[in-house]
Amino acid sequence: MSCLAAQELVSDDTMLTTTQAGKLVGRTGDAVRMAILTGALPGHRQRDHWLVRAGDVLAWGARARKLHWRRLPVPRTDEVVTLLQEYGTASAEEVARLLQVHVGNARKYLAILGLEGRAERRPDGQWVLREQRRDNGKGAA
Repeated sequence: MSCLAAQELVSDDTMLTTTQAGKLVGRTGDAVRMAILTGALPGHRQRDHWLVRAGDVLAWGARARKLHWRRLPVPRTDEVVTLLQEYGTASAEEVARLLQVHVGNARKYLAILGLEGRAERRPDGQWVLREQRRDNGKGAA
């Protein structure tokens, strides 16, 4: 039975287990339990399992689906390129401090630039921009 067909068969006050609730909105029982434990979905414990109202589950399912498909942030690699142009070299820690981001994100941005061939890491841990070699149409003779 599809999620839409199941939604038509239950009233808002029907009490469901987490497994049933998950099936109702196309999620896992674990996702429903996590929503209960984080306070995103009201539920109450009965012996060894959780129960939730079908109406609450449907509302949570609609909210959770919208949040689930948010766009990921765009890496700030262009800002890192600007910093490397200005300073010449920089470590991941320096990039993190200048951009006010976690050092792990700075490392990620630098790694992306490295994979794109726009920057490289020197043995001393400093990152530099790679020189863009331009062929001016002069062939080697």
